[in-house]
Amino acid sequence: MSYTKVNVAKPSTIMPGNGGNMKDKIFVFDWDDVSGGFLRDALGVVIPQSLIFKTSTYGILLYATQDTIKAGAESQGDTDAEGVIQNVEFDHPGNLKEIKEFRSNWLGKAVGIIIEKCSDGTKTLYGSPCAPLRLAFKAEWDKDKNKATMTFKSAQKGPDVADYIGTFTLADVMGTVAADAVSINVGAGPGEYQLTSGTAAPVEISAMTNPVDGGLYTLLGSGGAHPSTIEGAPYILASGNVWTGLAGARITFKAFKDSVSTFIFIEQSRS
Repeated sequence: MSYTKVNVAKPSTIMPGNGGNMKDKIFVFDWDDVSGGFLRDALGVVIPQSLIFKTSTYGILLYATQDTIKAGAESQGDTDAEGVIQNVEFDHPGNLKEIKEFRSNWLGKAVGIIIEKCSDGTKTLYGSPCAPLRLAFKAEWDKDKNKATMTFKSAQKGPDVADYIGTFTLADVMGTVAADAVSINVGAGPGEYQLTSGTAAPVEISAMTNPVDGGLYTLLGSGGAHPSTIEGAPYILASGNVWTGLAGARITFKAFKDSVSTFIFIEQSRS
């Protein structure tokens, strides 16, 4: 599908040109840990699913001094050789062991970064599998400051930044669902929730409590003898296909508040 030329109007948000509006926890990951889920849609910007990480791998959240975060993209190259260089820069305060270990062990890695907006939770992904970001840093400690400036820049020209419609894979899930549970409590917030195999038979998950409107929730399959299933309402499944929580399987839903007190959950992706 090729791009269809459309008008690009002024954004409807108030003061769309204002800066800031970025969360101070940045998701950082190693592209070498990612096995899938990074393909963009036909128009080349939106990644409509969650990144799939290899077994026992995950990303991390790194604190950034909020008013120092700078992220961007710049086209470069001669005629017929244009591409995009992406960059992310921010300060991290102090000189603790953890930040020194971070900069020592992430140097030379093929890095991806996702920055989330405070106002609406939308996410922008910087770096791509074939044009990852590379870390450079400058640590300073004097009478006026004690910080490390982190700069991540494209290793080579690649695509523009992406809109990411997925969840973060971290070392710890947001919660673990008990065996035989038919309802999932997602009160801990959007993110990943680990299912548990049934004790005697598979159970159908038929409810989700404490969601937020627009929140993204990823369920991780348990495997085992009696994996849970999702078969229908309030879950809207792509093409009506039943999902089974086998080992390594995952499915992501977006919560949509369809009345004063009820939600439906629309499938975004599965693997």
